[in-house]
Amino acid sequence: MKYNLKPDEKATLELRVLYEKFGYKKYKIGKFEEYSLYAENSDFLAGDRVLTFTDLDGRLLAMKPDVTLSVINNTRATRDKSEKLYYIENVYRESKENHSFKEISQMGLEYMGDVTRHSILEVILLAAKSLRAIDSDYLLEISQMQYTKHLLDALDLSEAVYLEVLNNIRMKNSTGIAEAARRAKLDGKNTELLCQIPFLYGEMGRTIKKAKDMAITCEMQKDVEDLEQYCKALKSLGYSKNVQLDLSMVNDIDYYNGMIFRGYIRGLPGCVLAGGQYDKAMRLFGKDAGAIGFAVYLDELTKGQHEAARYDTDAVLLYNSEDSMVEVARAVSRLQKEGLSVRAETAIPECLRYREKYVMRNGEPVKEEV
Repeated sequence: MKYNLKPDEKATLELRVLYEKFGYKKYKIGKFEEYSLYAENSDFLAGDRVLTFTDLDGRLLAMKPDVTLSVINNTRATRDKSEKLYYIENVYRESKENHSFKEISQMGLEYMGDVTRHSILEVILLAAKSLRAIDSDYLLEISQMQYTKHLLDALDLSEAVYLEVLNNIRMKNSTGIAEAARRAKLDGKNTELLCQIPFLYGEMGRTIKKAKDMAITCEMQKDVEDLEQYCKALKSLGYSKNVQLDLSMVNDIDYYNGMIFRGYIRGLPGCVLAGGQYDKAMRLFGKDAGAIGFAVYLDELTKGQHEAARYDTDAVLLYNSEDSMVEVARAVSRLQKEGLSVRAETAIPECLRYREKYVMRNGEPVKEEV
């Protein structure tokens, strides 16, 4: 039987199987959280506005705009007790297109607890496998965000210039970086170094070599060597073709650290997967554990071109009031065992698309020409 699944439905089924093979358990989160959770951690969120309402007991609750914050808030993971979980949830965020709230479907995976090099590699591999399960023509971009952070720390910038440069690096705006560096009175060498960061992306080997040449501190050298080890592992496991580096990718430095990544599918307009390490966020919540994970934006998978189903059902089975309901049920079961999806009807519904037609005769389904 061929099921007419939409891209997001197909991905959900395949990814559940994938994650459970690696020992991740399904985690269910309530629709609502205390609004204070998001108000106090607004920098972690994708947007500024949160959909709220007052509960019957007077508490201000929010329709969750983010799942990871809820997971961090509720996890019991520690350095001695790791949790491996995945979720399928809807979040509620402001739409940039029409200034209204929209419901967004996403699926995610979190590894929380004793985060080792093996567990980091496992999550990166699962990100790549997730993209490949959706479409073989994918791209996973990886960054070690400490590399860029350590460069900025070495330049001893004021907080205002630091944040301005960081924002321009994220936007790959070398002109904005140069202007901020000029106001900070950086010399030409350091200004040129900063302006190269937005272009520090591409094939793994070439980008690693360039990053090593640009490293001006021991910390930066260690960061790029750390990244190189993951690149070698990915290459040896057969993922080099679909993985690139982008060291201009830097998430919020108050919440994230270390390895971060984004995923794309050819033919789809936006990022379909994003994630990374968020040990800092765990510490902000008083959790003595590391963490790494990612989210797959299921809604993005429906924005591409996909083949529409030709039929609503494989077969329609016509019966009348004189036919035994037991015999009709047995006839439906018999056709289903032949691999057909079946609708039993007293008359063919208007506009129903079907491939085969059967009628009940003497208690048996008999095929007729369509």
